[in-house]
Amino acid sequence: MLTLAEAFPLDAPFRIDQVTQAPGLMGVLFLAQVVMALLLHLAGAYRRPRLWWSAAAVLLLLVLVFFTLGSWGNSDTTRFSHYLAVDPERGPPEPLWRLLRPLLLLLPYRMAAVHGLVASGYAAAALLMARAWRVPSWGGWWSLLICCSPMLRGFMQNAHSRQALAVLLLLPLMLWAARQFRPRRLWLGLGVILSALTHSTIVWNLLISLSPLAMRLPESMARAAGRCRSFWALAGWRRWLVLSLLLAGAGLIALVGFTALQRLQDYSTDAYFSDYSIRKIVGRLQRALALGFLLACAQKRLSPLRLLRCDQTRLLMVFGVGYLLIQASVTHQWLPQVTSRLADSVGFLLLISFLIWLNHYDAHWCVIPALYVTFQYWFEGRILPSAGFACGHNDGFLCVPDRWPWQVRW
Repeated sequence: MLTLAEAFPLDAPFRIDQVTQAPGLMGVLFLAQVVMALLLHLAGAYRRPRLWWSAAAVLLLLVLVFFTLGSWGNSDTTRFSHYLAVDPERGPPEPLWRLLRPLLLLLPYRMAAVHGLVASGYAAAALLMARAWRVPSWGGWWSLLICCSPMLRGFMQNAHSRQALAVLLLLPLMLWAARQFRPRRLWLGLGVILSALTHSTIVWNLLISLSPLAMRLPESMARAAGRCRSFWALAGWRRWLVLSLLLAGAGLIALVGFTALQRLQDYSTDAYFSDYSIRKIVGRLQRALALGFLLACAQKRLSPLRLLRCDQTRLLMVFGVGYLLIQASVTHQWLPQVTSRLADSVGFLLLISFLIWLNHYDAHWCVIPALYVTFQYWFEGRILPSAGFACGHNDGFLCVPDRWPWQVRW
């Protein structure tokens, strides 16, 4: 009888069988997503809400299937899917995944399906933003810009599903900090708690999501002072209740912070880091984003002084400069083991802030240069080369399962 070590490799490549190349299938699935995005555009332009919602549902289903199949051959997907049943202690370590373990075992393709659900969550977020901002025709294009962006290669193509979900859960918090969304505090708090239970990078993700607050620090400090005065005006028992809740929250933050520092130490001693953020295609996308920005400025005749006074421009600058600093740290190897793991988080919020800026100035068409670069990269750099992948001898995105879910040997 095989031991655990003999039954499953301890080092990459993890996927040793049950994979194949399918560039034709994946190309058709991706083209179908583009067609749905076009249909969403027409439905939004001609005000056909039923058609829009139907196309949105089909698009989300296509994203789910595409990324589920595409992530099947990735290392983390394979490793965690195997250990969920064989050795749960070596499965995803965060509390949420341990709690959901019985459900994960029932999903077709297990962690690959989880990744597909996370990717469809990113697509849904873009669709809902477009709907909330009353530009539904652009929702499909925004979804594909985010899900297929080379800036999010770690999240979307390397199946970093847990961290990707943790960042997605904090998106409402970032939109609230940027004054783009006014949800109830209960939902904001629930998102933060779930994010903390999803991945141990909560402290860094929280700081990144709240970075828009730095642009209005004096106002925030004045509000905090006013709340402190209101706190001391409360009745005795209410004051103690609030104080107890604050202390409990501080204890939870301290515990999470200790875990984050421990993970930071682990990352610092690890020699591995990814160079995805400094690849040429990412530079091309950054130039395309800059081109869209300049086109919008030319169309709306925006002066530098007006731009600097604009909150949305400063928000875009915060994440744009943040991503440049991450690229510099990876290039010059200033603790790249840590910064490379934050590149996708900052890249995602950079794309969101770009969409916020375009919507503010009603220049939605200026997303086209970034879409062109993204689609060209996807077909020429990802789907077409997948025909030559050594699936079965190495792990990688777009090595799809060669059998139905009920035929998989775990």
